[in-house]
Amino acid sequence: MKVLGIIAEYNPFHLGHLYHLQTAKRKINPTATIAILSSNFLQRGEPALIDKWARCETALRNGIDLVLELPVAFSSRSAMWFASGGVQSLAATGIVTHLAFGAESSDLKKLQLIADFFNHEEHSFQKSLDEYLKQGFSFPHARSLALNKVMGSDANDFINELNNPNNILAIAYLRNLALLSEKIEPVLVKRLGNYHAQRPENQFASATAIRRLIKEKNSSWVNYVPETTKEVLLKKFQDREGPVFLENLEQGILSCLRRMSPAEISNIIEVNEGLENRLWKMALETGTIYELIEKLKTKRYTHTRIQRLLIHLYLGFTKNDVFTQPYYLRVLGFNEKGQKLLKLIKTKARLPIITKLAHGYKNIDESAKKMLELEIRATDLYTLAYPDPQKRKGRLDFYRSPIVITTDEQN
Repeated sequence: MKVLGIIAEYNPFHLGHLYHLQTAKRKINPTATIAILSSNFLQRGEPALIDKWARCETALRNGIDLVLELPVAFSSRSAMWFASGGVQSLAATGIVTHLAFGAESSDLKKLQLIADFFNHEEHSFQKSLDEYLKQGFSFPHARSLALNKVMGSDANDFINELNNPNNILAIAYLRNLALLSEKIEPVLVKRLGNYHAQRPENQFASATAIRRLIKEKNSSWVNYVPETTKEVLLKKFQDREGPVFLENLEQGILSCLRRMSPAEISNIIEVNEGLENRLWKMALETGTIYELIEKLKTKRYTHTRIQRLLIHLYLGFTKNDVFTQPYYLRVLGFNEKGQKLLKLIKTKARLPIITKLAHGYKNIDESAKKMLELEIRATDLYTLAYPDPQKRKGRLDFYRSPIVITTDEQN
């Protein structure tokens, strides 16, 4: 049996995602497909446009059979952490045989060579990288210099691939696949268009471009998503449970910063090298989140990295909460095939499976509870960004059941 795994944010699920899913299915003809879907806070340090259950519905209605959650402990972190949580979750099901992902490159062997290099030479590379960063070089420039120092003339091919952000996550997936005891085959699908393009470039628009159109109230976004995604998004917007953007959390983030001491800020994930003092000072001098980010941004601390640490600060995600592995598999939704698949997973999974939180919480160990409590808090804080104050209730994780899609509801 072939079971295809995908790790995704689907923020939102668009035509490029549909192309990726259908292409991967054509390549291996799987029996079923599982998605590991990001929680409500994402890798680029921003809240999801719509909540995880709504994004789960778009995935199920477009061809995914079973959706499991990527906990916020991984979904809100950098590429390697994001990939680690997703790959380990797929492996923990005990049934996934393939992982499909996109990249700008179509050369899987070259990407695997880069992944192998970083897995075996990470210490020497990291040491050189840190040296160049301390000298004030930007991260891409420091990375190139470090690779040249460690590899010599062989570094050029690697640098070219790494300079494309579309390849970074693919390499992170390959690195994590290589660390598994299980064998999961990579399935590379070449991306169409720029992953982070701010504007639509052809019939495929990036999720970034679609979110920008929605933010600008430009209705042309509907041209770049499947009909099913359009239906889900419009309903969420009509119900005033979205769209959610970073600035909707602005007062919450600034209030956290202003009431914390520099010592407390220093304990937040990704805050180091004295950045806590600048964060504390700038929070007193700025009134908007984007002004704060611009003032904090440096060659070393990119816009995305600053956003991530601000989200972690908002969530109270501290250095005491670092998780190196997922401790449970949480079901967000399934179709009829996915329901049968879930029964099989329950006989093979090496992590506890949570379908309903109220019941599942009682049957997990302390590490899993700690991870889940961060998740519950993240959802409680996410809903504060809903446009309708009446919808900003807490403890949704306890009340919401998995999304169930029948055959006639699929695309």
